[in-house]
Amino acid sequence: MLMWWSEQNSNTQLQTLLAHGGMTQQSLLSDLLGLMDEASAIAREYYRKADELDVIKKGDSTPLTEADTALHHLITGHLRSMAIGLPVLSEESNLEEIATRHTWKACWIVDPLDGTKEFIEKTDQFTINVSLVIDGRAELGIISIPCLHEHWVGIVGNGAAIFSEGKGLSGRAIKTQAYISPNPLVMLASHRHAPKRVEALMSSLTASFSEVHRLNSGSAVKFCDVVSGAADVYPRTSPCSEWDVAAGDALVRAAGGSVTDREGHQILYNQRESLLAQPFVAAADPMINFAKIIFADR
Repeated sequence: MLMWWSEQNSNTQLQTLLAHGGMTQQSLLSDLLGLMDEASAIAREYYRKADELDVIKKGDSTPLTEADTALHHLITGHLRSMAIGLPVLSEESNLEEIATRHTWKACWIVDPLDGTKEFIEKTDQFTINVSLVIDGRAELGIISIPCLHEHWVGIVGNGAAIFSEGKGLSGRAIKTQAYISPNPLVMLASHRHAPKRVEALMSSLTASFSEVHRLNSGSAVKFCDVVSGAADVYPRTSPCSEWDVAAGDALVRAAGGSVTDREGHQILYNQRESLLAQPFVAAADPMINFAKIIFADR
């Protein structure tokens, strides 16, 4: 049986971009999966000695390790060398590399190691995030979970799938699940999120759903939890950056869910002076207006 990645690409924007570079959907995915196989293996090598790595605090007080830097160079170098020849916006890019970013019609947005704190603390919940953004919209997203040896891939309009490391294009298609009342609603949060903020979010949801459960998860794994059915909704009101969100945005939407800002609009990337992401909500069931429920009084 043919899976969506073996069929014709129905994402017209991506199709046009690939045609200019002489690539197909299959060749693009094959190339990206090979890259993520290599990146995940390197991440695990550093992870085994995480307690020995030097940790530097960046200007925004987030940690930086040798693993972040090594993965940044590997991934950005490979992406730039691909036939479609797009620029790369990475968490570890310097200002010179992204000085012209507002002129980019399409680009890659990369977080070479999402969840560096989880990586350092060895919780297993760190990811590698790669997204292809065209005209400000995330059209393709890959979230690799090195400790699970998995790549979660979504192309908006085509579908989403989980690929195992080293297995090439042999994947399993996945779709989000609709919420069924009166089941408890499962809301994602991080154990790092301020308790009062999480309690306020749960309270706003309890007004519309009789029972709300909290599920703690780390890094971009939360987007995978939405897609897998482990959770129904992931609201984010605390600060994060565009590279933390773009890949998960594409993945959830490709799988049939929704990711919107507080007004219920699709999120745009690399369109503003700031690279901080707007507050958002990712949901498995696109028929429920979670943005209206969560942000009504905010």
